[in-house]
Amino acid sequence: MAFLRILFVCALVFGLSNCRKKSETVGKEVREAGYAMTPEGWFGAIRDNDVAVLRKMAQGGFDVKTKDAEGDGAMHVAAAMGAKEAAEFFLNKGFAIDTKGAKGRTPLMAAVMADRPKMVQWLLRQGADPKPKDDDGFIALMLAVTNGGKESVEELAPYHREDLDSALLMASLVGEAEVIDALTNYGASVYARMEDGRTPLMLAAQNGHRQAAALLIDIGASRFANTEGGDTAQSLAVAAGHAELAKLIEKGFSGDVLALDSDEEVAEQMGEYIDANQLVPEELAVEGALAANQGDEGQQIANIESISVEPGAGTSLGAGGRTAGDGALIGAAAGAIIGHQPQGTRTESSANLDGAIVGGAAGEIVGRKESVKSLGGATVSVTGVAVRAKLPDEVSQNTAGATGTVAESDTQVSAPLENLPLVMRHYRQRELPVEVKKVSGGVASLNLPGPQPKQVQVSQGETIPGSNILVVRVFSRMEQGKLNAGAPIEVGVVEVEDKASGLKREWLEGRPASGHDPVALVEDARTGQRYVAKPGQKFHSEDGREFIVNDVRPSQLVIEDVSSGEVRTLRLRGPRG
Repeated sequence: MAFLRILFVCALVFGLSNCRKKSETVGKEVREAGYAMTPEGWFGAIRDNDVAVLRKMAQGGFDVKTKDAEGDGAMHVAAAMGAKEAAEFFLNKGFAIDTKGAKGRTPLMAAVMADRPKMVQWLLRQGADPKPKDDDGFIALMLAVTNGGKESVEELAPYHREDLDSALLMASLVGEAEVIDALTNYGASVYARMEDGRTPLMLAAQNGHRQAAALLIDIGASRFANTEGGDTAQSLAVAAGHAELAKLIEKGFSGDVLALDSDEEVAEQMGEYIDANQLVPEELAVEGALAANQGDEGQQIANIESISVEPGAGTSLGAGGRTAGDGALIGAAAGAIIGHQPQGTRTESSANLDGAIVGGAAGEIVGRKESVKSLGGATVSVTGVAVRAKLPDEVSQNTAGATGTVAESDTQVSAPLENLPLVMRHYRQRELPVEVKKVSGGVASLNLPGPQPKQVQVSQGETIPGSNILVVRVFSRMEQGKLNAGAPIEVGVVEVEDKASGLKREWLEGRPASGHDPVALVEDARTGQRYVAKPGQKFHSEDGREFIVNDVRPSQLVIEDVSSGEVRTLRLRGPRG
């Protein structure tokens, strides 16, 4: 027994001696490489993306779980530096990709804050979760917005369809014009509103962001939208002391703005917008198919970041719950600045979705010119989507019902047969610089905003001052509505006609006047054919089912299967899918 104990002690001493020699050898090699076996040397090697040194330090017994002075670990530092090889080394050693560091932020958030879009892309492809919130309640997308990281926003946007409107409101609040451009290209809506009714343009105007406001106006934001308290973007700019910005917003408060638009004109405008902003076919995502967006008409349509308002200041967005419906802060966005059309971009024109046939042979989308068609009376395809798509290594849960995994990008992916391969690309509803305040005794009182707002009274046969709009009739009728729990209420109506175009519309008392009905530009993901959809349109699928467009909203189209009563939503995807 004594001999065995002596033998054990000798082996232990020998082993410790070898360990010391190995550690000394590793330390010498690390020093020769310009580093030290210290936290400073460890993080220095990470910043330099020196995997050979990192491997030696780990083999030499250095604690790889060491954190820096801020509380970040190896994965966070690698992500912030864009050190892909180092990050891959750590993942292979079992590091958690979503581990939390300083301020509760993940490595993905660290990459976003350091404006490393390529690293953001790589982490997402490795399975990083973009949904967690940091200690301040911000998700990665919101951090990218506030940091002005346009390219990081573009990487994150496809993973945050329900958050895009909130992100647009934030971008407008802080005045990040390039981020607004990116968000609207991916489906954010310039019609998004905060709980108090403020739009992105109002936020930009109130906070003096001229470039952001100009961009929002260019992509369709309304100068004439009102909050519940009656404020407009112009009045908010004036109240905040931004006189030059107020003048920019005033531009266009003239008679030629007060005109009615035809469906064809609106379709052409939306088609031009899409052509100027969409990506080439190989870069189009598949996830816009109808089934990927199904839900009930009353579903919550957005993940809302809570808003806290300080008098005289802007607004801060933080963590919060959800909300939906008119006047709510909606979590997603739309529109984008019209810019250069990439070589190879499709050039199909828009089509009214009423009376069209959607479908055709499956396969890669090719550039071709199609006429505008309408959805009402259409027969749409029910075969799966089969467009060439650029996807992550595996099909995400957001993909439109696609099955299986994708080994590499540029792979043909098909959706289940029951899906309708329709994608909502754009929304348009042009508000006019006029509001019907009251209807009484055949006389309508109208508010006309502008540099010098005024109220006028008009009767049948009169023309609205400064315009070509003729008042055809002034009357009242009974209507049922959600605001009155379905009970009939009396509503004042002003029927008008544009003398230049012959178009007619009805403006309702207490509601914003518009130049045309709310319309959505819808695209067949298989053929590239486009259509304009309006509320009330009916269409059919190739298997004989009948559908109806229940509603057209800024961020989604609500479609009902007439036979089954099933309601689905087609969410706005924007020009870039």
